[in-house]
Amino acid sequence: MDLITLLLLSAVICVPLAHRFGLGAIPGYLIAGMAIGPSGLRMVTDVPAILAVSEWGVVMMLFVIGLELAPRRLWGMRREVFGAGSLQVLACGLVLGLVFGAGLRHLAGMSWVGAVLCGLSLSLSSTAVALRLLEERGLLKTPVGYSALGVLLFQDMAAIPMLVAAGLLGSNGASAPSFGIALAGVVVVLVMRRMRLLGVVVRTQIRELFTAATLLIVLGSARLFDYAGLSAGLGGFLVGVLLAESRYREELERTIEPFKGLLLGLFFVAVGMSVNVREAWEYWHYVLAGVLALLLIKITLIYVLARIVGLPHYHRLLYALVLAQGGEFSFVIFNEAWDNHLMTLAQRDLLAVVVAISMGLVPCLMRLLEHLPPRFGGIAGMEVRPVGFDEAPGTAADAAAAGAAAAGPADARNAADPAAAALPAAAQAQARRDG
Repeated sequence: MDLITLLLLSAVICVPLAHRFGLGAIPGYLIAGMAIGPSGLRMVTDVPAILAVSEWGVVMMLFVIGLELAPRRLWGMRREVFGAGSLQVLACGLVLGLVFGAGLRHLAGMSWVGAVLCGLSLSLSSTAVALRLLEERGLLKTPVGYSALGVLLFQDMAAIPMLVAAGLLGSNGASAPSFGIALAGVVVVLVMRRMRLLGVVVRTQIRELFTAATLLIVLGSARLFDYAGLSAGLGGFLVGVLLAESRYREELERTIEPFKGLLLGLFFVAVGMSVNVREAWEYWHYVLAGVLALLLIKITLIYVLARIVGLPHYHRLLYALVLAQGGEFSFVIFNEAWDNHLMTLAQRDLLAVVVAISMGLVPCLMRLLEHLPPRFGGIAGMEVRPVGFDEAPGTAADAAAAGAAAAGPADARNAADPAAAALPAAAQAQARRDG
């Protein structure tokens, strides 16, 4: 109870203060973790245990997203997942693998295998940070959010071979993931749905029993994926997709929402606790160079990717920033590499600091982007009208365009793009000139 009270108190104090200074919720949670963690007041020392519990918030968030995507809709995302996602991981992984691989090899004496593996892991983005940033701005159900979600899903899948490689290439070795166990988890959910066990629970009219059943479905299925050596988050997402057409979809989402919000906040607090402030201060020039290299490389490459996938000019920098930070899977891969003697403890801690700082810096950069005019790639004055996942791509836009066609070519073009229609008049003109 003392620990829970401390965590809640630190969040309630630091997050409103961060909002007061215009930083947003995520930096507030990170500051709270740094304040009470091992590098601050040392009120909490068992950071791995808290991080392990809080990661279920990411699982629940992916479950909720899966509920919005029926299987046919997921199949419709194959271009975003396997197209944009694979391009992002390959391009960022190649460049970051070479840059950080050479840097870690030269400066830290790390083996080429460990150095390149760590560089590749930095190509992954934080699902929790990216989706939270999009959700706060009402962009999760727009084309830019849709494409970002596809990239994040592919990254979750790409993290699996990286984890396996960290075990196989290290001194201890590791077993390959068991896809049979993961398949068993999917079959269990399908059987439960076929037997309509949720309906049996609902007929009891016991509210807390439905809550327990919802948590069992999410955590149990994700735990099977985790036990199989796969991503627990991926398991939560797939289970959400399987239940996307259930008659209880909305009730499931309402039930899981409070748990998701609390655990996501706890996740960011735990990330803040993991920052070794003393070591970061001692090697600040290496940390600064690492953060700048990570953000500049990823922003540049993902901005180019945004042009390839056809995002409008005024959303490309936003898209690049949302996916620029390091990811939570990087912490897991660093720890696996350290366990298998591919890097030292000091090297692991410094890389973790680089990732954690990038996760705290990106929300601050997003705040600056909100004050940048659209003609320079910002989103100042832009109001986005979300388009639901349950609509086919372009359906809402096509309907709006048809309705506005009589008003003239310019209005029709604006109606075909809901985000462009919400721009100020001058920004609309600039957006049309920029294509």
